[in-house]
Amino acid sequence: MLEKGRGLRVFHLADTHLGFSAYRKLDENGVNQREKDIYTAFISVVDYIIESKPDLVIHAGDLFDSVRPTNRAIGVAIEQLLRLSNAQIPTIVVSGNHETPKLKETGHIFRLFEHLEYVYPVYKDVEEHLYFEVKGKKVAVHAVPHCREKKNFIDALKRVKPDDSADYNILATHGAVQSIREFRMNEFNEYVVPLSMLEKKFDYVALGHYHKHVVVHDGVVYSGSTEKMSFLEANDKKGAVEVTFNPSAVVSFLPFKTRPMFDLEPIDCKKLSLKEVMDVVQKVSSNFDAKEAIVRLSLLNLNPAIYHSIDLSSVKSMFPNAFHFELRHTATDDLEDLSTSNVAAVGDLVSEFERFVRNSSYGNKEAILELGKRYIRDAQGEEGDDT
Repeated sequence: MLEKGRGLRVFHLADTHLGFSAYRKLDENGVNQREKDIYTAFISVVDYIIESKPDLVIHAGDLFDSVRPTNRAIGVAIEQLLRLSNAQIPTIVVSGNHETPKLKETGHIFRLFEHLEYVYPVYKDVEEHLYFEVKGKKVAVHAVPHCREKKNFIDALKRVKPDDSADYNILATHGAVQSIREFRMNEFNEYVVPLSMLEKKFDYVALGHYHKHVVVHDGVVYSGSTEKMSFLEANDKKGAVEVTFNPSAVVSFLPFKTRPMFDLEPIDCKKLSLKEVMDVVQKVSSNFDAKEAIVRLSLLNLNPAIYHSIDLSSVKSMFPNAFHFELRHTATDDLEDLSTSNVAAVGDLVSEFERFVRNSSYGNKEAILELGKRYIRDAQGEEGDDT
């Protein structure tokens, strides 16, 4: 047993999604501002890690947002991993579904990290067992990456088990755990894992994929993402997890500052006149600070005739300090029927796709929207300037 006060310390993060971008708002150097927010969040976490000097770092998947990240995203990743390497902090980076190619012919981006000292990329379609000596104790990290085929992933999870010769056994993997509640992200290539497959008496299970910090079960933990990727995460705190073993795992969630995001309470416009609708929106806008925030407002039971009379630019002007503002509306009280009004730039492909889905008869529109937007951004990133 480690002496009191000298317990093994592990830092667990996931879902940094380097390269993610949104809203087409650029900074003074022509870089998408949301993409820059993602980098800033990751760098802030690395700053903390270097200052606090844990014994191990585990990144549980989706370091990148796509299989083919831009040169800029790659540069940020290498620069920060080099900082951890220079600080001599062992860092395990497990491949997630976003950076794992489906075809064998497509090289994995994690190959770039193979020769970084103290950095251990895990991505070769099979489990890996990494051993470390920490304060005289043997620590085993059993890492299962997202695999090209679900069968390979499930088989790897079945094979891994605690090593009796180790003082501490940690499992690190990336997927949607199925328990009382399923931690899905509604992505086409996510793998759902029964909780029973993870309950093998590991001292800790470091999970990635679900963007909200959740303790699924004793010692089975999602760290959550380091930034907000959608309005589904508007109310979530973002950060990472610090785990101290002395001797059992004590989990502490560490929140980090991110750009504020507000999905405002929907306004019921039933029986309201145009003036009354505008007055209510004005009242909402005056009751909170939207400075540099991402904001969405929804109008329910809105008469179509009144909607067509709304001056959208006037609505947007009520939130002058917002980083990004979206207005959604529907003639019913069903959130699934909401359609986004065009307060963004005409020709924005993401906005066009959102209008198409909102006006369609598809079920589960929110899931379709999030998945479609991500594909569009991936494609734009691959076809655009990689500098």
